[in-house]
Amino acid sequence: MVESPQAAVFDCDGLLVDSAHCWERAYAQVAAERGRSLDDVRLERLLGASVARAAALVSEDLGEPVGAQELRTVLDERFAADPPEALPGVRELIAELAVRMPLGVASNGPREIVLGVLDQLGVRDSFSAVVSAEETERDKPEPHVYLEACRQLAVAPAGAVAFEDSALGARAARSAGLVVVMVPSAPGPHPDADLVIPRLDDPSLAAFLGLEAVAGEPAPL
Repeated sequence: MVESPQAAVFDCDGLLVDSAHCWERAYAQVAAERGRSLDDVRLERLLGASVARAAALVSEDLGEPVGAQELRTVLDERFAADPPEALPGVRELIAELAVRMPLGVASNGPREIVLGVLDQLGVRDSFSAVVSAEETERDKPEPHVYLEACRQLAVAPAGAVAFEDSALGARAARSAGLVVVMVPSAPGPHPDADLVIPRLDDPSLAAFLGLEAVAGEPAPL
């Protein structure tokens, strides 16, 4: 259990929405345009990556250059054609935390996609800070995006909790000094997580965060 946090910062892809199919179809399209297939792309290396990092890694796998702008354009098309669904407990957790503390998003994804996801979920107004790593000096796993989110929320990183799904993102949050809650998108060890749960409505979360009931009502987490 940790002391009640002063702010919460969420990742987006794979944490708020199940968007893996959008990214994979984008990779498949750029591969097909080069006479290759998704089987030629090492997807495990791409979990949580920014568009620029993903473009560089896909270029390496395909042996041909894939520009970041090209990948971003295809990704925008994929998100528009087949919007990802909210993951379990997302809306409920955001609603619960929004009455207690300021919320932010710290994502490696493009800002436009992140804002589109928040609009789709109907939760954009719940967030006081939305930061894309494309707006910071370095992307995850460096801490810059989390540090900027905390700066915008006017809270010290040690007083904030981060919600992540990737090892890369958890490392960024840990490096920034936040408490880290993981809902893993992939199996494996998670050394940078303070708590690992299967979904955001897991009943252990409220106790871990030390959340007290609002207006005398039991916390629904």
